[in-house]
Amino acid sequence: MGVPWTPTDIGKAIGVVIIGTIVASVPPTIVAAAIAGSEDIEDDPTALTIALGASIFLELFLFGTALWFSVRKYGVSIGSLGLKWPERGGFWMTVGLTFALVTGAFSISFVYFEALNAVGISPDTDLPEQAYQSAGPLIVLGVLSLVFAPLMEETFFRGFVFGGLRYRWGAAAAAGASGLLFAVAHIGNPGTIYLIPPVALIGALFAWGYLFSGSLLSSILAHFLFNLVAFTAGIAEFS
Repeated sequence: MGVPWTPTDIGKAIGVVIIGTIVASVPPTIVAAAIAGSEDIEDDPTALTIALGASIFLELFLFGTALWFSVRKYGVSIGSLGLKWPERGGFWMTVGLTFALVTGAFSISFVYFEALNAVGISPDTDLPEQAYQSAGPLIVLGVLSLVFAPLMEETFFRGFVFGGLRYRWGAAAAAGASGLLFAVAHIGNPGTIYLIPPVALIGALFAWGYLFSGSLLSSILAHFLFNLVAFTAGIAEFS
């Protein structure tokens, strides 16, 4: 049985998120730039903390928009967004699926960046060192990547976007579209455009996890573990 929200609802939600992101980003960016002064925002711990902190509100905005165009608009339960216990398998199935998703995500990343290295491309996709060397940015980055991103992003991109498209476009096209949108949302500096292919594939993989189990639980856990490894690696490299 499909969900009631439509591709039109999804398109409106994406538009709201884009406008909201622009509007919500301007004030903290201005404040951060004023604090940084002649320095780059990335080089000033306080300014960087403010800039990263704004991303937390954007994650909440993603989550709220998904709820608005689904649960609130159509009166369905939050479980329709995949926020429920898996329909297929129990505890060990969830553990196994989570492991498969994490392994697949890291395999995609490894193969992709090894291929780039083989042709001499070294994209600048890393966060600034200051994010790992000062307490303020580090705490905010940890909360953002380990608490907010797994739940909020999986709900929006997998539960809402993929969930709404799969019954109308088919699972493959819906997974591809939601994965691509997920990847585009992660573009920051020009170097991060190289992230689009692997992140899109990882997003599609996580959508498969949702399709297989009927729940976002494994995708959320896999997203968390992927970010945890990346976060830990960043600390180890720059601290």
